[in-house]
Amino acid sequence: MKAGTLPEPLPIRSATETTRPLGARPAAGTVPQRVLLVDDSRSIRTLLKIYLMARNFEFLEAESAEEGLKVSEAEPVDLVLTDFHMDGMNGADFAAQIRASGNPKLAKVPILMMTGDPNVAEVRALGQKAGISAFVRKPVSCAQLMTLVDTILPLPRK
Repeated sequence: MKAGTLPEPLPIRSATETTRPLGARPAAGTVPQRVLLVDDSRSIRTLLKIYLMARNFEFLEAESAEEGLKVSEAEPVDLVLTDFHMDGMNGADFAAQIRASGNPKLAKVPILMMTGDPNVAEVRALGQKAGISAFVRKPVSCAQLMTLVDTILPLPRK
């Protein structure tokens, strides 16, 4: 990627509903959706929370895929954002374990995988095989992230 250019998101699934304003807020009185952020970098998790604030999410965090599995089994989540490269289990293996969950709601939760890996095609292929819902290269902009999230996670209904 050339310096000074933003990466293009690589969505695996396109929008299936009408387009709404970027970062549209849920209707008043709805229960906030819960997002599990799985990344070994605290600064990335913080940045993702800042980017996603427009949707009024509740956030759960994990520093590793193994910790993310424990959190996702203990707490209901509506969306998972995971990094690909982490110590121990990578994001694709983590996504495959989520998809294999005995909890039907968890097994169907949208998963967005991110990577800064230069071998994007290989990482994306691993993610697709694992059942991720969307993929994006780091660094990701707020607009890119919100577009993907709005595509794979509908706003909650009142």
